[in-house]
Amino acid sequence: MTTEIKTYKFSKLVYAIVRVLITRPLQWMYHMELIGGENWPRQGPAIIASNHASNMDPPLVCLSYFGHIRWMAKIELLQAPVLGWLLMKLGAFPVRRGESDREAIRRARELLDEGFVVGMFPEGTRQRNGKLGEAQAGVGLLALTPGVPVIPVRIRGDERIVSKGRPHRPKVTVTVGPPIDLEITGMSKGKAYREASRRIMAAIGEL
Repeated sequence: MTTEIKTYKFSKLVYAIVRVLITRPLQWMYHMELIGGENWPRQGPAIIASNHASNMDPPLVCLSYFGHIRWMAKIELLQAPVLGWLLMKLGAFPVRRGESDREAIRRARELLDEGFVVGMFPEGTRQRNGKLGEAQAGVGLLALTPGVPVIPVRIRGDERIVSKGRPHRPKVTVTVGPPIDLEITGMSKGKAYREASRRIMAAIGEL
């Protein structure tokens, strides 16, 4: 399968329309609760780092945050007809799973330089057992962008949205933590990146 995709420009209008159309249905379906909303960044640049157990996680986080979030999304989703167009209009940009995708890191840093909030799932893929996985390569590299706070988010209940192949309506809680302390000294770059990744997952686990 080719990895080339056609790109579409982010649209605040499309973002606003989709937000209105899905906010109330999702809040009703999953009895959503937000904890720690005072920790949301008031503006960018900032990075939101969340656990990942369901395909519903990006909209669940977006509905809990008052601003725009530009998500890293696996390239296979953005190659899909219609869905790929919509996700890119909503601000998504591609990342290749299972490898250190420096192009995705470069694009994320461009967005941060432009003042956006960038969302990512450090685990890289869904953790279907409800437990936390390990951060993927490249997470620490992006997280150590100077002057950019990293905000940890823990979603609970998302792993039960689809169980045994059937949809359910669990209560979903989105917990937002304070910025993570990523001041790391006395380490090589490689070790600092790994330590940053470890701290991010530890912070998510403490929520």
